[in-house]
Amino acid sequence: MKNILTKEGKEEILSRLDKLTEDSPARWGTMKVNEMLAHMNDAIKISLGMKPAVDTSTFYSRYVMLPAALVLPFWPKGEATAPELDQKNEGSKARDFYTELEFAKKMLDVFEEREASKFQPHPLFGPLTKKQWADLLQKHFQHHLRQFAV
Repeated sequence: MKNILTKEGKEEILSRLDKLTEDSPARWGTMKVNEMLAHMNDAIKISLGMKPAVDTSTFYSRYVMLPAALVLPFWPKGEATAPELDQKNEGSKARDFYTELEFAKKMLDVFEEREASKFQPHPLFGPLTKKQWADLLQKHFQHHLRQFAV
């Protein structure tokens, strides 16, 4: 599977990010485009240990939900997110579109360079390998980029 660690996966995400504009409308949900980017940046920051998150994983979320999330071709719309990723809860306040966009691109580079042993647990799925994080982040980006029609 291509993910943000593969050349093809990263290039796809970067290409789609470049198609966003500060006025890109959401096809569903309530987030504005800069809020979606802040949400994605928070997800990467959690993986890197740059944003604290509580590991609320259970046997079910680690061994049933995680494998399903890794193989499903899409993520369902409207699912609840971790409080640390929710801008109406503990998520980072969204900055302007261009700041969030450039930060997302930089965070993809930081993710790629991070040592595998330095990744932190996912709030729902618990401890993950770098590849598992990359696979989930690829799907997460794809989900939200579809949300904004790119």
